[in-house]
Amino acid sequence: MEENNSSSVKAITLLFIGGAVLGAVAGMLFAPKSGQEMRKEVKHYAMKVKKDVANTAQRTKAGIEAAFEKGRALLAESKAA
Repeated sequence: MEENNSSSVKAITLLFIGGAVLGAVAGMLFAPKSGQEMRKEVKHYAMKVKKDVANTAQRTKAGIEAAFEKGRALLAESKAA
């Protein structure tokens, strides 16, 4: 049950982030700015998204590694019993 709830929260979070990204892109495209300003803003936003994705990937990797370690410990425990 907890796993289902966790996956729902993750799905909602990803949808929210995706909507925020699409909204930001649409806002930049329709903003009355010069090309140079727009390129600078897009580059800044892209770097921010890249950093956020890298941080999320790192946290996900750490979570997966922790789950594997827990699984290995449980397996060793069950074999010992």
